Amino acid sequence: MLVGLQIYQILRTVPELRRSQDLVAHTIEVITTAQSLQLALQDAERGQRGFLITGDAAYLDPYRSGLERVPAILSKLKQLTADNPEQQRRWPNLESQIDIKLAEAKRTVDARQNDGFDAARKIVETNVGADSMRAIAQLIDAAITAEKNLLKDRQALGDTAEHATAIVSLIGGAVASTLMVLGGILVTGSFRRISSSEAALSESEQRFRLMVSGIEDYAIFMIDPEGRVINWNRGAERMKGYRSEEIVGRHFSCFYRSEDIESGVPVRLLETAIGNGSASAEGWRVRKDGSRFWASVLITAIRDEGGDLQGFAKLTHDLTDRVEAEAALVREREERESAEEILRQSQKMEALGQLTGGIAHDFNNMLGVIIGNLEILQRRLESDDPRVGERIEAALQGADRAAALTQQLLAFSRRQPLEPRSIDVNRLVSGMSNLLHRTLGESIAIETVSAAGLWAVYADVNQLENALLNLAVNARDAMPNGGKITIETGNVHLDEAYAAAHAEVTAGQYVMVAVTDTGAGMSKETIDKAFEPFFTTKEAGHGTGLGLSQVYGFVKQSAGHMKIYSELNQGTTVKLYLPRLAGDGVDIRDVTGRQPVPAEPRAETILVVEDNELLLMPVAEVLQEQGYRVLTATDGATALHVLEKEPDVRLVFTDVGLPGTLNGRQLADEAQRQHPGLLVLFTTGYARNAIIHQGRLDPGVEFIAKPFTFAGLIAKIRGVLGEAG
Repeated sequence: MLVGLQIYQILRTVPELRRSQDLVAHTIEVITTAQSLQLALQDAERGQRGFLITGDAAYLDPYRSGLERVPAILSKLKQLTADNPEQQRRWPNLESQIDIKLAEAKRTVDARQNDGFDAARKIVETNVGADSMRAIAQLIDAAITAEKNLLKDRQALGDTAEHATAIVSLIGGAVASTLMVLGGILVTGSFRRISSSEAALSESEQRFRLMVSGIEDYAIFMIDPEGRVINWNRGAERMKGYRSEEIVGRHFSCFYRSEDIESGVPVRLLETAIGNGSASAEGWRVRKDGSRFWASVLITAIRDEGGDLQGFAKLTHDLTDRVEAEAALVREREERESAEEILRQSQKMEALGQLTGGIAHDFNNMLGVIIGNLEILQRRLESDDPRVGERIEAALQGADRAAALTQQLLAFSRRQPLEPRSIDVNRLVSGMSNLLHRTLGESIAIETVSAAGLWAVYADVNQLENALLNLAVNARDAMPNGGKITIETGNVHLDEAYAAAHAEVTAGQYVMVAVTDTGAGMSKETIDKAFEPFFTTKEAGHGTGLGLSQVYGFVKQSAGHMKIYSELNQGTTVKLYLPRLAGDGVDIRDVTGRQPVPAEPRAETILVVEDNELLLMPVAEVLQEQGYRVLTATDGATALHVLEKEPDVRLVFTDVGLPGTLNGRQLADEAQRQHPGLLVLFTTGYARNAIIHQGRLDPGVEFIAKPFTFAGLIAKIRGVLGEAG
């Protein structure tokens, strides 16, 4: 009888123990579902916030994903707690607050899309969304707390049932041993039933483990009060890369980066969870193989009935794919914005080029008329009043400055005609020494550092000289109290990495010319605008703001690169990079400036073709004074007709832009076809395609830019005729 009673007690406690395990599993599932609901709402809010701040539609993906998950999770939560009246009373209020939050989120997103940031900001400033999120967090925390209390009760019930089973089993075993002879058969049958009950209990525990471990999208693990891992699920194993036996017993901070550990991030999370009941965070975590992943973490403190801390439950969600996708979108947006900025800059330069090109031809023609007639007037006017000569000289200087301004604009827009030649840059810099000393003054010390074995470059000599002079003058202006300028040359290789960081650069070998000063330096904002036309930091009347723009245009037109390095009060270095040219450099200089008009007579016949008669007449007059026989024409067809009648024409001096069906280049081609050996000298204020391609004069083309001085014109004509003779 006693044996039967003991066996009965054992069998009665086994179902209670199994039910206790089922209830514990159910409670943990409720807690996990509530935490998942909170994470889904946080994801939606983060996506909403990102879209409101940036306007980038990519942030709407996590926003929509969060919205899609909320209804299903909330429905599951209601089903899981259908037998819990206390929890059921919370859900209507929670659902109402969620509706308020989601409605507010939709209004802000719609406002941002349709009316812009300010409209969305006004909705956010009502705090409706923030208030509803606080209410939601409080309701979910209350629900989780209630489930934790249930969890404690059910764990206590399970402990009691398990303890009772153990005691009854021991007593039953003792009694069975005493009465073994009498009740052997009965005891054997009883233990068979006990084994069956224990198998059922094991099955219940297995279901619990499968339920927790089966959640692979989240890492779920238990932590003791000291922060050591005591258990975790299969999702944690997959996410972290460790096997269970490798991690159980270790401190959970092993998943954090060393810098986070040093700054106390894991400790602060546990302290927050202890103080507030739970703590959430996002950040980089580390897997076993050392790779990083972006995780969203929720840590909940677990306490017993007396309020003593028993440990922590930790829920981790891997958001790496989403974060990397967002980062890729950010990079794509930055690259797109950079490309758009380059395009805008290119369009701005193109527009400026079209503007300058459109007016340069006529403007330079007018300047040519002014300069030519002033020179003739200066030579012929006899007056006892010296002020007359001074006025003429002042007018000529003004015309020269206007011509220089036009050339600067053409240089910036990369439409100036270049005459590139092989240059030894070391020789060019050395040859400019006296000019720089005279220009910069005694308060500026100049030092040159020339690299041995410097490569040759292929560029326009005059433009390179002007570029270095411009940079030196800018450096001097940055040192009003004196200072030092260093001009340095060197061979450099701009590699693929540098080219990738500077979209306009082609990787390869370059000759570098650097101009460094000890002046006031520039801010980043100033550097960003330094190459823009008309931008200047100088006072009004002290510069046009075209110096650096002209240098920039010349370097770019020469397939080079230009870079500014500067810090406030630390000086500035401007580096020019010109492509290397294989072979020896030759420093060749052109005739420049206004020089006395040579008086040596010439007998050759010259045909001047110019549609602007105000310029045509003084040019013809000056050439006649030099002893040339001069014929004139105002268009290409007339010029060909003159050549048919005048076979002795030695040189055709023609404008590129002519009215009618023939431009200057077409006239020259036809004239040289009909009269082999005929020489041609072109002039223009602006010609992009007729005789200039890719910014350079076509091979064999002789050219003088408008507006020209008569001294320069006569020297050029004599040079062309002399080369032929």
